[in-house]
Amino acid sequence: MKLSKKLKNKKYIMKVFISMGMKSKSTEQVRAEMQKVFEQIKVKLPEAELLDSIIDGADKEIALKGDDIRLWYLGESIKIMAGADIVFFVNDYTEFRGCKVERLIAENYGKICTDFKAVI
Repeated sequence: MKLSKKLKNKKYIMKVFISMGMKSKSTEQVRAEMQKVFEQIKVKLPEAELLDSIIDGADKEIALKGDDIRLWYLGESIKIMAGADIVFFVNDYTEFRGCKVERLIAENYGKICTDFKAVI
């Protein structure tokens, strides 16, 4: 990942949103994986702050209600992403519908977007 000098020299804390596949994972598993990814991001952006986009209990509700509720959670995720300075798209994000939608929205609304290969 290459960040411009302008981005590296920002004086305020960068708000980071992480987009990564969550399908078939528990809330706890997603939270742990996201924390590992964020630790790797902090190597490049030590002043970064992670926006918490994980909604507790979502995994169980999605398992029971299917696609309609997935769409609702995607909407909530996009609301959180609106507060980000930069959006990291992790590993195989293109294999997940929600991540692809988040990428499309982030790019079209002027968010800084970057692909990020993380060790999870």
